[in-house]
Amino acid sequence: LYVRAVDNVSLYINRGETLGLVGESGCGKSTLGRCILRLYEPTGGRVFYDETELTSLDDEGLRPLRRQMQLIFQDPYSALNPRLTVGETLLEPLVVHGLIRERDERETRVRELLDLVGLPPDAAIRYPYQFSGGQCQRIVVARALALLPKFIVCDEPLSALDVSIQAQIVNLLRRLQREMDLTYLFISHDLRMVRLMSD
Repeated sequence: LYVRAVDNVSLYINRGETLGLVGESGCGKSTLGRCILRLYEPTGGRVFYDETELTSLDDEGLRPLRRQMQLIFQDPYSALNPRLTVGETLLEPLVVHGLIRERDERETRVRELLDLVGLPPDAAIRYPYQFSGGQCQRIVVARALALLPKFIVCDEPLSALDVSIQAQIVNLLRRLQREMDLTYLFISHDLRMVRLMSD
């Protein structure tokens, strides 16, 4: 039995802009975002990043491009490993990609990432359960930025947060976009937030 989760979709995102992807729950928004990143294997169609066709690459060919494309998850608590401190969480992608080896370098990079998202340095030694939902989403954003990506799929990054916190995360994402020249695919069913975020 096959289900067509996403069919006949064509879109183009310019560098440095935010494209809003809107739809009701269950319509295939997250599936599309994960297909673009090749976290799900598309059964048809093509995905290009700059001049490179991602759908034609094997795992080895995708590896260097994975550093340039990241995902911000919908539920910050389920996106974070409860057994790892925040510092270990932020270091994980850097270690996997062999970018940081020295201890001093690791501590400096963790402090930089925490500062980037407005969290204090001592957050590095704490665990996810010790933070609020908004703070955990900041940690998820910091982890997405660890590899200095150019393109980020924001998969309903506000839906699990209180309304009062949503504006803070929107402002954070917009500031980071300006400072780091990021490109976003912003997935949501909240038209108000899409209007705030999207070009």
